[in-house]
Amino acid sequence: MILIDERNEWLASKLVRIDSDMMFAGVVAGNNPGKVWVDNQSAPSSAIVWSSGLGGFSFMGSASNSSFNGSIAMLIDNEIIPFLKSKDMNHFEFSVDSDDWCPIIYQLIGKRRIEESFQYVYKSSFELNGSLCTDHVEPFRMVEIDEALLLDLNNGEMKNADFLTNYIQQYWGTLPNYLGKGYGYAAVTEEQEIVSIAVSSAMFNATHVIGVETLEDYQRRGLSNSLVKLLLKKFKENNITAWWDCMESNIASQKTAEKAGLLKAYRYKINWFNFDPI
Repeated sequence: MILIDERNEWLASKLVRIDSDMMFAGVVAGNNPGKVWVDNQSAPSSAIVWSSGLGGFSFMGSASNSSFNGSIAMLIDNEIIPFLKSKDMNHFEFSVDSDDWCPIIYQLIGKRRIEESFQYVYKSSFELNGSLCTDHVEPFRMVEIDEALLLDLNNGEMKNADFLTNYIQQYWGTLPNYLGKGYGYAAVTEEQEIVSIAVSSAMFNATHVIGVETLEDYQRRGLSNSLVKLLLKKFKENNITAWWDCMESNIASQKTAEKAGLLKAYRYKINWFNFDPI
């Protein structure tokens, strides 16, 4: 198994399926930070993909690759677990591109106690949405996260800059990478403090993943809903499809997606197992 150096559209054409998780597709295409281990560098057909933003893995491509499958357990033990330990993590979390992967993976790592949870994916359907009406939430100011705003942050003209910049760097690697590919909006208080954001957190082709964060003291005020509608309006103007991923247990996130007019597309499973930290 090979840790590939260059992630690009060619690699994505070999590994990404129509129903692949867009967070991992963005990594494979080189838009978002992460790592990709493949079976063959010149003709890859199977892969394990790490998303730096999510802190998890996905098994992508063909599940019937016997040589690749035979090296999964060794890769996890010898490379991936030490890699996760270096990041102070004590669990290996993974999803799969197709259900064909599940019996193979369970057999290979079946001696470990594997936990599971479920996620929902919502997508935009502008044909059904019609026009997107945005709501203004007093006394907050809604601003686009663009080059001008990031310059204001750099100049110290806004409070809580790390809240925004840390999020962008987690999912995009660098601020310039986000500026070249992503979109976003932030809610700012009268004291010039950023308290809520809705941002493209990954992209693949014409699909962008929506990431939303709101400081605890400012939750349940309608900020996320307002920002998401602004972001969806921007997406619609640029012919971008929205992708929203949330835990089955996160009812608030599901309600925000539904209020913004996103439609539930499907449910999928996340698995993980714990290991002893350093």
